Amino acid sequence: MLSDESLACKSLDGDMSAFEELVNRYKRPVFSIVYRMIGQYQEAEDITQEVFINVYEKLYQFDSNKKFGPWIYRIATNASISALRKKKKVITLDFDEAYGKAYEDYYTADSGNPQLMFEREELKFFTDKAINELPENYRVVIMLRYQMDLNNQEIAEVLGVSKENIEVRVHRARKALRKIVQKHWEERGLQYELPVSR
Repeated sequence: MLSDESLACKSLDGDMSAFEELVNRYKRPVFSIVYRMIGQYQEAEDITQEVFINVYEKLYQFDSNKKFGPWIYRIATNASISALRKKKKVITLDFDEAYGKAYEDYYTADSGNPQLMFEREELKFFTDKAINELPENYRVVIMLRYQMDLNNQEIAEVLGVSKENIEVRVHRARKALRKIVQKHWEERGLQYELPVSR
């Protein structure tokens, strides 16, 4: 199987089947980034299409000595940020669709316990709500780190900053997120303790 980078080079040489293969490999993760940033399904689909048009037009800028994934994620992230800035308002995600595989195992464990399931659903709801209240630069790193499962180096490549910058930003974003979730819980009269950030 050809690597993403080889497919990108073939696409640049006019091989449309190679570009179609790239689209097939990346349409889900790209949509996932956009949807989690934007929060509206139809709009996320439209932006995802624009991302791939953008990718095709900018392929000549791609450095084939680097990984293709972070490059396309950067385009998707920038497109999402641009769309959010145009709207200048925060969108609430549908909490049942907001998380990917990172939460699935946690959410299905001990599914026989209704109280535990309810508490987890509450936590998921509060967390989604809190993510949307985060400043844009924190929201992006939380989404890339915990929902897209990228490591700090990959996020640094996506956002075009240093790995150290991302480490600081992730730490601050987690603290800010924890504070917002705790506030929502207290407003609801819930006394659960959040795990301490590491």
